[in-house]
Amino acid sequence: MNKRTGYIAGAIAVIVIIGLVIFFVARGKGKTSQEGEAFAAKRGNVTHFTEQTGIIKAQVGAIVKVGTRATGVLTRLKYQVGDYVKKGELIATIDDRELLANKRNLEAQIEGQKRDLEAKVAQHEYNKINYERESRLLEKEFTTRDSVEKAKRELDVGMAQVELAKAKAKEVTEKLKALEVSLSYTKIYAPISGFVSQVTTQEGETVVAGLSAVNLITVIDATKLEMWIYVDETDVGRVKPGMKVEYWVDAYRDKRFSGTVSLIYPQPEIKENIVYYLAILKIDPKDTTFLKPEMTTHVRIIIDEKTDVIVVPNGAIRFEEGKNVVYVRSKDKAERRAVTTGIRDDRFTEIISGVSEGERVIIPAVKKVGTPGSKK
Repeated sequence: MNKRTGYIAGAIAVIVIIGLVIFFVARGKGKTSQEGEAFAAKRGNVTHFTEQTGIIKAQVGAIVKVGTRATGVLTRLKYQVGDYVKKGELIATIDDRELLANKRNLEAQIEGQKRDLEAKVAQHEYNKINYERESRLLEKEFTTRDSVEKAKRELDVGMAQVELAKAKAKEVTEKLKALEVSLSYTKIYAPISGFVSQVTTQEGETVVAGLSAVNLITVIDATKLEMWIYVDETDVGRVKPGMKVEYWVDAYRDKRFSGTVSLIYPQPEIKENIVYYLAILKIDPKDTTFLKPEMTTHVRIIIDEKTDVIVVPNGAIRFEEGKNVVYVRSKDKAERRAVTTGIRDDRFTEIISGVSEGERVIIPAVKKVGTPGSKK
């Protein structure tokens, strides 16, 4: 073989190698759309949701600070922190001896004024009868006009004394009513049922009521809880009152709770330069056995749900040339099809058109990246 023949053979070999490389590369590119796990399109349910973060809070009225407007020594404090108290039960009492003494004094005054009023009323009735009698005698000229006028003055004076006695009796009665109200402040009853979460005073201490009631203990109703869901500004347009919510807490990761959005506050909250809107969810009382105030919650707000629709795994949907496509395996080849998709969740996507039930779509295989020193 001369040199020229050797050059020609070498050139041909190079051309063949380049051709083989191009063929295998092209073949490899063609297979990237066809290789992977096949999945039969099926009918199923799809739940589209948005994930947010929430915090458990006590409802308005669930925490009550129980106080008193009475001044005196705390003679009895029945409950301590952690105790359960029922609505209407006596919680504490304040020394009421001075108020009781004042009450007895006013009651005695009322009794005396009652007798005085009765006497003045009787005198007034006598003056009225006397005046009428004098008036009739004057008509028959059996008495003088001076006697009639005197009887009339006595009648008017007696009437004024009756009205004055009534006014004094009413004044003392009103004082007694006010005293009874003050006396009622010495006995403190539970306004709600719940657990005592704080005690700010003890038996034997003197409480002094000022412009506001002195706080004695705090009662919390653990069954009245709500959840504040911090909805990102990008998602708040999709969240509406009445939407279903699923949530869980780190303390019970395997337990799922549910509820509905009751309202969305229009006033935003800004945290770390991110705008949030509060969506409120009332917690079912049966769930309050597990949930506590200030717990952080992981929330899924259900935006849309569809049942009995054709679904494929999310990984089977690809975006090529400006449209959603899937690769459908038919015998030994894969066919690319454009599809119309609906809603999707964390696993499946709804197929509105393009794929029929039972057709096998290809989920691309995940390429494993080798690490230095690993065996191939």
